[in-house]
Amino acid sequence: MLNRVLMFYHRGIFNENLKRVLRENNINVIDIRLGKYVEIDIIDDPKKVILLIGEPLFIVTEIGGKFKQLFYDMRFWECHEILEEKWRKAENETEKNYLQAIILICASMIKYLKGEVEVSNMLMDKALSLISNFPQELLPLLYIRLGLDS
Repeated sequence: MLNRVLMFYHRGIFNENLKRVLRENNINVIDIRLGKYVEIDIIDDPKKVILLIGEPLFIVTEIGGKFKQLFYDMRFWECHEILEEKWRKAENETEKNYLQAIILICASMIKYLKGEVEVSNMLMDKALSLISNFPQELLPLLYIRLGLDS
């Protein structure tokens, strides 16, 4: 069984036809995201992509790492996945809502980078609505805890 693989390339390889070209070559492409890198998200053998467009900068086969660094690297899908795992395990309602807000921000950024501005705005509005319910003095503590836990 093939697993999900993220392949990261320099932005210079991106063009509007990349997803179509990969799919025409029988590569199971989930998505292509453009941020700091071109992120090719597949459930397939990465060698098939490498044969077509060359070696990536790096490949991710398991989601992990530090949220802060991933966020700064515009790897929002991975951020979303890391936080979703924490969200599932959270027992405190305030912490759960905070994590949900950050997850929504990551999802908003994914949509924004794909040019889906209306969806991005809707997700961002939901995130900000959740955050606005928190006492102002609590936000830095939640942010620090998130940074220490990831």
